[in-house]
Amino acid sequence: MKKLLLILVAVMLLSGFRAPNGNIISKGDLSDKLLINLGEPTIRTDLGLIQTRAFGGIVYIKREVWTYRIDEYNYRFTIENGQIVADHWSRF
Repeated sequence: MKKLLLILVAVMLLSGFRAPNGNIISKGDLSDKLLINLGEPTIRTDLGLIQTRAFGGIVYIKREVWTYRIDEYNYRFTIENGQIVADHWSRF
């Protein structure tokens, strides 16, 4: 039982990105949380509008990729309509 609890705690801690000030930022959060904790992104790439169907009509979703450079790591967040949908980090 203790092993299962430790595994669950580890998964919960690793499921999101921890900002330098200690806040956890994960998928599904609003992009405002990035701006508050990390400031303006180093690079902001506009991916344009995506057309999708919703509620019997056509809806346009705005996509962006925000890139941050923190220490020796690069963090990329994909933003759709102001919500974080994907995150990726790399050393290069």
